[in-house]
Amino acid sequence: MSTDYDVIVIGSGAAGMSAAIEARLAGASVMVLEADDHLGGATRNSTGVVYACNSSTQKEKGIEDSADAVYDYIMTLNQHAVRPDLIRTYADECGPMLEWLKEKGVEFPANMLVHSDVTDVQRGHTSKTFGLGIADALINRAGALGVETALGTRVDGLLVEQGKVVGITADGTDLRAPSVIIATGGFGNSPEMLAKYYPTAAYHGDRTWAVHRDAPFILGDGITLGQSVGAEITGYDTGLLNPSPCFDSRYVEAFLPPWLIAVNKHGKRFMAEWESYAVCGYLISEQPDKRCWAIFDHPTMVENGDDLSYADPYNSGLAISSWEEITITREVEKGVAHRADSIAEVARMAGLDPEAVEETVRRYNEDVEVHGEDRQFRKDGNGHKLTPIKTAPFYAVEVRAAIIGFTAAGLDITADCEVRDTRSKVIEGLYAAGEVLGCFHGKRYAGGGTSIGSGVVFGRRAGTVAAHHALAAPVPA
Repeated sequence: MSTDYDVIVIGSGAAGMSAAIEARLAGASVMVLEADDHLGGATRNSTGVVYACNSSTQKEKGIEDSADAVYDYIMTLNQHAVRPDLIRTYADECGPMLEWLKEKGVEFPANMLVHSDVTDVQRGHTSKTFGLGIADALINRAGALGVETALGTRVDGLLVEQGKVVGITADGTDLRAPSVIIATGGFGNSPEMLAKYYPTAAYHGDRTWAVHRDAPFILGDGITLGQSVGAEITGYDTGLLNPSPCFDSRYVEAFLPPWLIAVNKHGKRFMAEWESYAVCGYLISEQPDKRCWAIFDHPTMVENGDDLSYADPYNSGLAISSWEEITITREVEKGVAHRADSIAEVARMAGLDPEAVEETVRRYNEDVEVHGEDRQFRKDGNGHKLTPIKTAPFYAVEVRAAIIGFTAAGLDITADCEVRDTRSKVIEGLYAAGEVLGCFHGKRYAGGGTSIGSGVVFGRRAGTVAAHHALAAPVPA
């Protein structure tokens, strides 16, 4: 049987380009097909945080960390309702993966290492040149190795012979290869896919939008292609949703300000408002009507609203604060946000129980003024002073977890990145990595950087295994 390439990779984000590099290094001829008019996928538009342990960057800061600690953390956070084999692989390989990216020219300065999960260990390695720098480094390395690429090529089918995937079809043209790797990313820009596989996100209707809205082909093509050959789709209703005020202006922000309090429809607090985005959106989505209201006063907003350090902890330049005075004032004038001279009145305007909100605010103010801390939810201002909510006018802003950071439903794979069908059998010749997977992330996002990190870890593995399959060579352990 004649072939055009040994390995075809569908998608050119971190997962796809990592797969292409490793497949080429294993001796395979490689073609990367990208639907967009440029390479890089969603990775190029990201903050460029990579989650890793036991790295040289951590050691530079004197941080001790281990693969065992990462494995135990992710398993515990998800109550062990995740795949131990995949989590173990990630824990073991995330450190070497980071060093591999450094070898490709990506810089991860020690002063840009951040807390990106809900532990006290800094594991969020921020690229000096953010997501674009990671994408460019991988693209350049692939090009230097002789990986071929085709832009503006949206794959619309897989070629199958005798139960094996043997290539792809795009725009009426067939390309044959004994190994095909799906690395098409998620489906955050597809309302139909969201309704089917991520209903918690779809619940918010046109208020929902994806961080990677500028990557137009994040449409779930990998799921569609996989299903066409009987692939199992798993990870139903999982992903990452970030908090967002219900304004027409849509800013990419990951955190609520530490100087407000959030109450549910019953007027009660339910979280430390300065929670990591690894958990904040989930907590909001678990409230009645999947929303909450931010309560704060005018002096606090004026004093703190222009401070963007909370909104963009990675200093990526992506965040523009929704909580600035000029923004809030505009939304009040439009009737979207509420302002009143008493807590009771602003609560009524928001449709909340006035007495419950008053009591919540009273208790919070007592904690801050008398005890100097948030005794109920242990909110840490992380350098931002906690202030009482006591001086009129007062504000109420509706907040929903409606910004899609990524989607986590998708294909099921083995630890060698082989795609499995609905009976858990391997579909020969088909591999997958990156956001198209539905079997890695659980009900809770482990932390900032696990999306790119897992894309590179499993992309590398997919490339190696796919190449050895195509070349009929033993797969290395």
